[in-house]
Amino acid sequence: MSLLTLITLSDMMQTMMYSVSLLMGALIAVMVAVNGRLAAMAGRPLAVVLIHVAGLFVMSLLMVFRRERPTIKGLRPWQLSAGLVGLLTITFNSVAFGRISVSAMMALGLLGESVFSLLADHLGLLGIPARKMQKGKLLGAPLMVLGILVMLDSFDTLAVFVSLLAGVTVLLSRLLNGQLTRKTSVYNATFINYAVGSLAAVALFVLEGGQTKPLSGPATLYLGGLFGVIIVLVTSALVGRISSFYMTLALFVGQVAVGVLLDIVLSGAFSLKALLGGACVLIGLILALVIDRRAEIPRECADRVPAS
Repeated sequence: MSLLTLITLSDMMQTMMYSVSLLMGALIAVMVAVNGRLAAMAGRPLAVVLIHVAGLFVMSLLMVFRRERPTIKGLRPWQLSAGLVGLLTITFNSVAFGRISVSAMMALGLLGESVFSLLADHLGLLGIPARKMQKGKLLGAPLMVLGILVMLDSFDTLAVFVSLLAGVTVLLSRLLNGQLTRKTSVYNATFINYAVGSLAAVALFVLEGGQTKPLSGPATLYLGGLFGVIIVLVTSALVGRISSFYMTLALFVGQVAVGVLLDIVLSGAFSLKALLGGACVLIGLILALVIDRRAEIPRECADRVPAS
């Protein structure tokens, strides 16, 4: 097989993985909206429990179907912490939901995730391949920040802060799940994620008084756990296969695009500010991607040429 063929196949595989990341971004936006509405209806503590228990139930069925037994043999305690980090992500998003638009939440979260992903790539955190930071990745940052400011109808300090933190915890959870996946399997890693998260969610629910509200609403409000399982399984499998930064970009596009659509559905009105802000952020991301990609092409070609 020729070197050109190998390069073409590799590029096709990467394109497919980026496309999957795009779809996962869209699903994340839907999940955040669903979970936010559930928290508004049932209360945040109970909603977090329901989301995690639903995810654990789905993963239990998958483990039985695969005839795979959960295991933590040979794992260090910190490698089991992805569920705790995921619990923080759901809490942060539920706090921000309703205070600012969904598209702004997505944009702020991805800004925090993008910044943290630069650090993760540069240092090779938690076993991912180290990719030195390129200055070109930072050139689009001013446009990203400008776009987010345009998208915000009002500057709610708490909502902005927790949305940024949600982006950091999303990537940290993904890296931890990726680490656990490489040591066991993606299914075992996801099961442990939801098992630990469920235990922590129940403990917090009890500590906060265990107060409940009557459950109602359409069945779609309770799909957050299922969506979470799909997202965790797929993104965990992708970690280390493509750059964390590029994966973040693809996720961002999917999240913001669907976030704008959700804002229209939830508010019943079209927001030109959200569209313009999202476009501005997208231009900033594309600028960073194009400049950095040009810098990486010579290096990738050198890596693919067999040593003589």
